Amino acid sequence: MVKQPEKRNVDLTGRKILVVGAAQGIGRATAIWLAGLGARVIPADIQDCDDTALACGGVSSVKLDLSDRENIEAVINDLADNDGPLYGVVNCAGILLRRPLDDTTPDELELQTAINQSGAFYLARAAMKKMQTQGEGRIVLYTSQGAFTGGFNGSIPYAMNKAAVTALVKSLARIGAPQGITVNAVAPGAVDTAMLRDGMTQQDLDNFQAMIPMRRFADPEELAGPTAFLLSEWAGYITGTTLHVNGGQLML
Repeated sequence: MVKQPEKRNVDLTGRKILVVGAAQGIGRATAIWLAGLGARVIPADIQDCDDTALACGGVSSVKLDLSDRENIEAVINDLADNDGPLYGVVNCAGILLRRPLDDTTPDELELQTAINQSGAFYLARAAMKKMQTQGEGRIVLYTSQGAFTGGFNGSIPYAMNKAAVTALVKSLARIGAPQGITVNAVAPGAVDTAMLRDGMTQQDLDNFQAMIPMRRFADPEELAGPTAFLLSEWAGYITGTTLHVNGGQLML
């Protein structure tokens, strides 16, 4: 007999979930989306994200700097040790400095690597440690289509960092699986955010959209839904996987 689902919709009621990068874009949309599914969302960002916290039902936000390992560990420890277990961690934060290869300075490379790569490592490591003690948990790290294509000449450090995150997800998935902890990635294509539009003309944007089979950019909310799925019980047997959300631009 086929077992029927206990719930007809994704339900995260009561689940404490930290969303990093929640001040804007995909992170903000994801935090609000998860709150709508009943999750106890903690929006986090290096920038002020009180507006997101208000939109999530008046919850408290936290300051989190992905370039600061001690700050990351302190936030995770505080959330996991107080007011119930930390069920989920989502990292949507990132930085892209558009520079041609020859113009990328050592400082720019180090900054992007500190936030995009090392920050993701320290965040996921701290979360994994707490979740192993709990015996359950969900980690979702954002990578990028560029991790699989190499990006373009202005995004080489970003693509490199996100490729490392993709490998990190697989490594952590093997570590967490025996304790029922899943670790997955979401790889967005072109999403209509400030990061995408920064430094691009309207003609650039039009040309970009013409390359996408769906002929448009994703709305941030179109990433929030897949993220919620990976956090839910419906994805309990999925780990070490990258979910591609790119309008058909990259088909694997």
